[in-house]
Amino acid sequence: MTVNWTIVGTGVIAHEMATAFNQNNREIYGVFSRNADKVKQFASDYGVVHQFNSLDDVFFDNYVDAVYIATPHNTHFDIAKKAIEHGKHVLMEKAITMNKEDLDKLENLAKKHNVMLLEAMTLVHMPLAKKIKSMINDGQLGKIKHISVTHGSVKPYDAKNRFFNPDLGGGVLLDMGVYGISGARYFMSDQPNNVHSFVDYAPTGVDEQTVTILHNQLGESAMVSVSLQAKQPKALTISGTKGYITIPEYPRAQSAEVYHVDSDTTEFITEGSTENALFYEILDFENIMDDPSSIQKYKTITDDVFTIFEQMKTSWSQQK
Repeated sequence: MTVNWTIVGTGVIAHEMATAFNQNNREIYGVFSRNADKVKQFASDYGVVHQFNSLDDVFFDNYVDAVYIATPHNTHFDIAKKAIEHGKHVLMEKAITMNKEDLDKLENLAKKHNVMLLEAMTLVHMPLAKKIKSMINDGQLGKIKHISVTHGSVKPYDAKNRFFNPDLGGGVLLDMGVYGISGARYFMSDQPNNVHSFVDYAPTGVDEQTVTILHNQLGESAMVSVSLQAKQPKALTISGTKGYITIPEYPRAQSAEVYHVDSDTTEFITEGSTENALFYEILDFENIMDDPSSIQKYKTITDDVFTIFEQMKTSWSQQK
């Protein structure tokens, strides 16, 4: 089945997605942005078939099957709601929504209109992550005991910048935090039932740095550290009774290091390709369109992560 995709937005991540389409010899049906000049240039750069002048034009085009929403996350809800109401499948950049309430509304709407809604979280679509998940399920690490995730950058403070502006959905949680918490939850066997989180705020009041401890009923724990003001490696380590796996650059990783306790040896594994990270999202999404029941394994992670977010915020309120 050929899926006609329209890209909504022309920012950095939209360019990355268009490049992924081109490199895999896939045609992009359409593109929309509020800036007509950017739309024209984008279409020229990537051979896009249709240039849309409004969102209504996108959603009323019966040939548009799915939209990839690559706009800032504070705009996601309104765009996705309209897309779903017009029967379009939606793949939406992280963070999929600003909060769990909005996510629940969109999921219920997608169910009503019989369309697919999914967050574009590269980690869970990477072949390496799937391979490691299979290794864990096969017991190659023994009983999982702990997961550690770090992810941090030093962002120049600017109250108007999206990272620090509360009106634009600023804060580390909806930026790096969604990767870190998603990574921890993906490799845990069950949803955490105990969440403790610590936060430092930027002068604008958004969360600037968080350290979060997760624990579930199976005795698995995780610690996730994310920051807008401390450079940290993008690294995820899964530790079990038989060894550990370290995944550098975990959101789009193609290789990892595996340590085996019994033999005191280390091996390196590879799977997939970092440069195809965004295209793996497209392939999985199109498979979901063919088999809607397969969305549940991805949807569960997103739902659980946003539940964790609410528990984190409860911890933060108790610090005040």
